[in-house]
Amino acid sequence: MPNRALRLPTRALVQVRAPMGLFDATLGNVSANGARLLGVPDRMLRIGDFVDILCVGQQHPAEVRWHFDDTCGLLFEEPLSDYEIEAILGSRVLY
Repeated sequence: MPNRALRLPTRALVQVRAPMGLFDATLGNVSANGARLLGVPDRMLRIGDFVDILCVGQQHPAEVRWHFDDTCGLLFEEPLSDYEIEAILGSRVLY
């Protein structure tokens, strides 16, 4: 079984640009390759959707890999750098 990337807990507030529109959400955890998104409004995302996560002045394109209730898993198009992860973990402001 392949090793999973270390997931770092966070409660960073983000804005999500999705095919169905913009909405605010929270990152529940983040790794270099993906994140867990919490607080997704009903019917805003589907598995396979491409979204932009806006956080700390950065835009991170990602694909929705799974979705359950108001939570979904994201796979970033490009891995996040250590600097980008640290910025997200240290963020306390919206976007």
